[in-house]
Amino acid sequence: MRTIFKAIVGSQAYGLSTPESDIDYKSVYIQSKEDILSNKYIPQIDYNKDNVGYELRRFLELVSTGNPNVLELLYLPERCIVETSDEWNFILKHRDEFLSKKCFNTFYGYAKTQIQKSGGLNKKMNWEAKRTQRKTVIDFCNILCRETNKVYPVKKWLKENDYSQDMVGLTSIDNFRDCYRLYVDDIKWAKTNHRFKNIDFSDRNYKGIEDEKSNQPKKSVIEKYRINDWKGIVYWNREQYSIHCKEYREYQNWIRNRNKNRLTVNKAHGQQRDGKNLMHTVRLIITAQEIPLHNKINVDRTKDRDYLMSIRKGDVDLDQIVETWTNRNNELKQLYANSTLKEDVSKEFVSNLELKIRNNEIHGK
Repeated sequence: MRTIFKAIVGSQAYGLSTPESDIDYKSVYIQSKEDILSNKYIPQIDYNKDNVGYELRRFLELVSTGNPNVLELLYLPERCIVETSDEWNFILKHRDEFLSKKCFNTFYGYAKTQIQKSGGLNKKMNWEAKRTQRKTVIDFCNILCRETNKVYPVKKWLKENDYSQDMVGLTSIDNFRDCYRLYVDDIKWAKTNHRFKNIDFSDRNYKGIEDEKSNQPKKSVIEKYRINDWKGIVYWNREQYSIHCKEYREYQNWIRNRNKNRLTVNKAHGQQRDGKNLMHTVRLIITAQEIPLHNKINVDRTKDRDYLMSIRKGDVDLDQIVETWTNRNNELKQLYANSTLKEDVSKEFVSNLELKIRNNEIHGK
């Protein structure tokens, strides 16, 4: 495995970095024919979250589809290049062959994704408190009370009847998934009542509804003579519990890995949108507009820095930014339709390019 290219990418390359910005790297490597033929092909290596490498074939696949994050590697400023080679220079001679009308769909598609990430109910910083507090099995249980024939949240029903959840015994109901008959340990209840405090009797040892390790309601053994003494039917919403657990894990991961400075900026402008996502939305659309006009990609956006950074900081109306740049769709589509760009990248061209590089047929070409 041999690296033929490595460079700094992301905000550093765009000229949009801040003192808190990470330094991200992307690279391209070549595996030997022996590795590829012996099923040792490794298309991509994620060295860490800031460093990704692509094998030559995978790189050519991505760049030929117009993937913005990979296509821009062909047009990086010289200041970003860490490592290069004859093979990479050979690819650069043919870089314009990878520009096609497909760039409209890929660049605008990525821009729309950034808009979606910038806000909405699924943006972690906008999640309401009830979605970020840890809930347990009992929070997803309701009871159809036998006495009143009404439905209550189990926690509310327990409180109103002066029961604790550990006094409860549940038994499953045949052919009714996640439904249980609920029994109350009246002996244990009596022990909590001052009228019976001097009486000595044993608990029924019901298991309650949950404990610290529960991922579903606990079931108890009910004495046969009490089988008809149930207080109500409990339904446990398994699906909602699973969704909550998934979202809670995602939120905790976000808390651990979040960019605190970015969160502070977003909270400061208070627009319920992530300015950095919208900055990249505008950057992608501006870049996409230039491709059919100049037949190249301008990765360095230093000339647009003040405007783009004002979006990132939330110094402008972010909802207006969304509206303005979303409406560029038809204009951009027409620009590509009227351009001289080819419809698609030739598969034969890509195959021949890979073959020449692997066969070391690049010199003098």
